[in-house]
Amino acid sequence: MSLKDKKILVTGAAGFIGSNLTIELLELGAKVTGIDNLYNGRLDNLTGVLDNINFQFIKGDIRDLNFLIDVLKEIEIVYHEAAFTSVPQSVLMPDSCNGVNVNGTLNLLNAARHRDVRKIIFASSSAVYGDIPTLPKKEDMRSSPISPYGVAKLACVQ
Repeated sequence: MSLKDKKILVTGAAGFIGSNLTIELLELGAKVTGIDNLYNGRLDNLTGVLDNINFQFIKGDIRDLNFLIDVLKEIEIVYHEAAFTSVPQSVLMPDSCNGVNVNGTLNLLNAARHRDVRKIIFASSSAVYGDIPTLPKKEDMRSSPISPYGVAKLACVQ
């Protein structure tokens, strides 16, 4: 499937994965809207594309349902990279972790349903497998998360 002229939303666009994905999507000819609350993400990661005519950056949070409904107005595909990613911080702040990872993802799904967005690509994490030493991790492996972050990511893929 060609992504040329597809209207794509990247959540967590200023993060490491989100920014690199955004750059690649733009190189493939997509029209990309990137959102990030800039809690961990950095606009510096997007320096090379901020002036690209096919890119729009909006500071916002996936925990805000009305924001997502508005942003998804003309979107065809969503790449969901936004997350509370720190395993140690998830232990110290499990409510914040769940707020972003579980509730934020649920908001995104509800907003996508409201706007009839049919394609969402979600980034999970090896943290859903816990300390299983087998590499590489495979989706059919038993899930055994040992942190709030891993549990939250697992909840989102279920």
